[in-house]
Amino acid sequence: MIEEYFDGVHRNSHIALQTHVEHADLLRTINRIFELILPALGIAGENSAIFAAMSHAAFLSAVQLATSGQLPPSFMVARGCVENAIYGFFLFHNPDLKKVWISRENDEESKATVRKEFTISRMKALLKEKERSVGEQFELIYNATIDFGAHPNALAFISHLMPVSDSSGDQLWLYVDTNGLDQRFALRLVAMAGMNALNILAAAFPEHFQTTGAFIELYHAHETFAALPEDLDGT
Repeated sequence: MIEEYFDGVHRNSHIALQTHVEHADLLRTINRIFELILPALGIAGENSAIFAAMSHAAFLSAVQLATSGQLPPSFMVARGCVENAIYGFFLFHNPDLKKVWISRENDEESKATVRKEFTISRMKALLKEKERSVGEQFELIYNATIDFGAHPNALAFISHLMPVSDSSGDQLWLYVDTNGLDQRFALRLVAMAGMNALNILAAAFPEHFQTTGAFIELYHAHETFAALPEDLDGT
């Protein structure tokens, strides 16, 4: 039953937050930074604030999926976290394209124009031009989310196979994977996506990050991430 599935993954999330304490604390810090910056952007009337909000929503969803053990879907949503941020960054620097973006559903010609103007390669190039290290970080995270599940591919499939028995050779694909090593990797990647999204937003709105104290919090988040244990033994 679908209710049983939901109940099970919900319990998994609570267990993961209590088990992977250092990862959970980092994810809480990233969430707090979003909560600091969003009201400031809204009060200032920044049109790109909606992209920051959508990035935050995707981050929260990715955390829920990763802690629940739904790992490949968490990478799909983590990709959305950084994509929303880079869209906001791109439109901040190209305000003339806002009408193009918002008119997407007008007709097929409008859709084609949006596809032409809003390519990941173009947005990434602008980000690298303005903040090279943040752009390189975006590229790394964006590609990693695709490799591990944001697109259907062999790596995402193979990574979550489990043998049915020692003798049959049959395997099952795990809808829910709470293996310690797998789940910690997912939590790391989701944290990376959240921090990169915030780095992108900070590149567009440095004054808002400065006045709210979000810059300091983001710096500490990066320090916390760097100090996370490797945990390569899978325990």
